[in-house]
Amino acid sequence: MRMLALLANLALLGSAAHAQIDLLARLEPASLDRFQRKEASVFFDKSLTITFQYTAGETEVRIPVAQVGWPTDWSQYKAIDYTFFASSLEPVAIGFSARGQTKLFITEPLPGIRIRGVIPFDAFTQTREMTPLRPLGFKVWPQRLFSFDRVEEVVFRMRYPNQPSQFTLYNFTLVKDVPKDDIIDRKPLIDRYGQWIAENWPDKAHNDADLRRLWEADRLEGARFPFCPLGGDESRTLRATGFFRTEKIDGRWVLIDPHGHPFYSAGMDLVGWDQGSFATDVTGRRFLFEELPPPGPAWLTPGRHVSFYVANIMKRFGEGWQEKWERHIIARLKDWGFNTIANWSDQDLATRSGMPYVLPLYGWTTRKTFPFPYDFPDVFSKEFEANVDAAAKRQCEPLKNDPNLIGWFIGNEPHWARSFGALKSWPDMLLEDPEPSATKDKLKALLAENPSEAERIKSEFLYTCARQYFETITRAIRKHDPNHLVLGIRFAERPNRRWAEMSALFDVFSINIYSTSFAPDPEMVREYAEVSGRPVMIGEFTAAAPGRGLQGLFYFGHKVRDQAERAKAYRYYVEKAAADPNIIGTHWFQMVDDLPTGRPSDQERLNYGFINVLDLPYPDLVRAARQTHRRLYDLKFGRTQPFSEKPRWN
Repeated sequence: MRMLALLANLALLGSAAHAQIDLLARLEPASLDRFQRKEASVFFDKSLTITFQYTAGETEVRIPVAQVGWPTDWSQYKAIDYTFFASSLEPVAIGFSARGQTKLFITEPLPGIRIRGVIPFDAFTQTREMTPLRPLGFKVWPQRLFSFDRVEEVVFRMRYPNQPSQFTLYNFTLVKDVPKDDIIDRKPLIDRYGQWIAENWPDKAHNDADLRRLWEADRLEGARFPFCPLGGDESRTLRATGFFRTEKIDGRWVLIDPHGHPFYSAGMDLVGWDQGSFATDVTGRRFLFEELPPPGPAWLTPGRHVSFYVANIMKRFGEGWQEKWERHIIARLKDWGFNTIANWSDQDLATRSGMPYVLPLYGWTTRKTFPFPYDFPDVFSKEFEANVDAAAKRQCEPLKNDPNLIGWFIGNEPHWARSFGALKSWPDMLLEDPEPSATKDKLKALLAENPSEAERIKSEFLYTCARQYFETITRAIRKHDPNHLVLGIRFAERPNRRWAEMSALFDVFSINIYSTSFAPDPEMVREYAEVSGRPVMIGEFTAAAPGRGLQGLFYFGHKVRDQAERAKAYRYYVEKAAADPNIIGTHWFQMVDDLPTGRPSDQERLNYGFINVLDLPYPDLVRAARQTHRRLYDLKFGRTQPFSEKPRWN
């Protein structure tokens, strides 16, 4: 009888080949026995509820598509349309398996309400921009090639859940269009101060009186550190040049500050109030907010992007709030032992701060760009050279004599420098491009000169283009600013050896390292330093705890159990890095938390901050930073051992 039912179900599916198919409606309760479960349970009664257990690892459910009577060829459909309810903030990865590989799409729940989600299949294609859906769908990283012509499994996965979490699906429907995702249960989740309504914590404000009391209790300690006025090692003086430089001392790389003191850069990213990362997009979802700030500076984009953080600091500091806040944040950073205003910060604040700082540069563009690698300019064109020179002149010349400027980053996490799969190679796509370009002409010329070396030339061509890109930019920066360091491009993930070799063009090899071990891999760092011949600067790292409507998202390497573990994570990471002979700096991402409804650009909503939305610091994290920063130069020169207690995930 079971076989007859299965055959009838398959026949029904075949007859509906061109219609929408709700896969859950085709699911029989007996089919649950075919599900593979790992630290999870399932229940089915019209809707499918998966309970992910609290566990120190991955918990998942895998549904064998053919064995439960679902079709395996989804190529005629464009998306999955699904309605769900989640009991917690934990991100849920929805994956699809074929040929031994599983590709994942991350769903971000807003717990306690029903949401209509959408998984567009073209998010798994080669050239799709990683634009997230709202309010919950999230981007898929470049290793995402999946064709949906033979789906073997559907996977629901949660990683290191901080509590038992239920995820209920009411439908899971193959559709021929790509509908918009939406929130079905429309009610406020964020209060008038930007806080998560459904949870309480000790320093949550429920009214203006609470705010005043909390701000009154927030005092600087007047902490002291064994630093020179710029934050360098006051115990040693080497050759002073008036600007920052790098040097190896007894086999250990360090920065040297303008006065000749060894310097380790302990930095804070995104220092500034006018930051999109601290804001959120209210478009089409104003009902999520109990009360929005009035028109004014809190609206970074009027009517769309609002920053509750700005609304709160306006209330805290009153008339002249920008100047008062700026003085306060600089005093805070110094009181916490930070000595660098790091990337993405407000440039005017950085230059006025009296602190060392780094800056990003922009403008390496041409009218013609290539979709893959993503938005890569026409680097062999005269236009590129002219645009780069103009951009470098405009940005570098005004600051070329500022001794507090450490140096310039030329880019951040370029897609084309990551590892990725591809259905077709970049050179082949370039040759098929119908539009003219100097870069295509360059490839054709190389192939014409050496036809027998065609495959080698094609395999090398991305690096050929990248070298042209780097050389043109570096030459222009040094032309217009001979005094400051070229800090290179902030690579992501684990860039291959070729990118390290090319970084010999710069003064520093820069990389963002979000590590699941909460420390940079010393062997990886050593390799990059040796291959490039340059010291290593870590442009981003962080640790995020769940709670207050914030979550570790799909960056599972960010996630720790609670605020006490965040403090351990800071000490563990920075002290391991400072003790490494090849690392000259670590910059924390970022100054203030995201909002629970996500930042406008990509919906990230993490507990990144040293400061919360009320402008209050996390005390455990601040204490840890002070402890570590007092030891920076003892760690750098091997006079003490780094903090050794590894933080816990959950």
